[in-house]
Amino acid sequence: MPITNANLIPDLRLATALDAALRVILHDEMSMRTTGTILNLGSINGSGASDATIRYAGLDGLDPFQGFGEVANVPETAFVTANAQIAVGRCALRRDISDLAVMTGLQSGDIDPLRLAQSMVGGYEQYFNTLVAGAMATFATSVSPGVGVDMTVDTFYDAVFALEIASNNGRFHCLLSPNQLADFQDSLRAEGGAAQYMPATAAMLQAKDQGYQGSFLGVDIYRSDKVTIDGAGDAHGAMWSVGALGYKTGSVVGPMGGAVVSPSGEIVVEFERSAPTATTQIVGHGYLGLSVLEDARGVQIVSDGP
Repeated sequence: MPITNANLIPDLRLATALDAALRVILHDEMSMRTTGTILNLGSINGSGASDATIRYAGLDGLDPFQGFGEVANVPETAFVTANAQIAVGRCALRRDISDLAVMTGLQSGDIDPLRLAQSMVGGYEQYFNTLVAGAMATFATSVSPGVGVDMTVDTFYDAVFALEIASNNGRFHCLLSPNQLADFQDSLRAEGGAAQYMPATAAMLQAKDQGYQGSFLGVDIYRSDKVTIDGAGDAHGAMWSVGALGYKTGSVVGPMGGAVVSPSGEIVVEFERSAPTATTQIVGHGYLGLSVLEDARGVQIVSDGP
């Protein structure tokens, strides 16, 4: 009888061989934190509180001069003030791995404590995206083609108009769900005229990171699957100008024991050995708060979602 592969299983051959390369499961890896569209208001370290009040004052022309007669008495104009609140809280992610799981890794770069620690950065970025999406869904102004109706170019124009009517200026930014973006691009196929959609090129992606999709009417467009989906199945994307949203962070300074701190100081990853179970715990921590700062700087885009 000839020696066959089937005969050698399971003593000398594997029923299936694992590929040596470790690949990441497909998911949305974009980061709104690195786009520059959300104001970074610094750290709470040394401030004496975990919450922060962002102060606003009606200066530089909020109240215009008025015409008066030569000797007319000028009444006092009330001074307008406002504030926004940001509460910084803890976010975290934990992984446990056994000694045997590490020992049997195929090669350097397989699943081990250091690779799990590196992965914590992505978890922090996706939590940031979730906070952004939740804040966007609270903008008081919204545009919509109707409940359960696909987004169109007209919806995009309506969002631009709403921001311009509210006296916003400068460059606008837009975050859409994957389904909203697909519907918007489908609607663009029927559009003509001078306004053209400019999809992201390789050079643009290098400058703006993953998640950037292109621009239309000068509005930078990003895509994220963290966009809020309501009970009716509609996605709550948004368009805003810089200053609509802001965040504050906290940094763990000089953690004791085995730890790795991210270059920005926003994430600390700690390693803890459990001798009775022969496992290593890898725990990532971050301290983050994000809020709407000026509601008039943002508008929701509500249309059919996934």
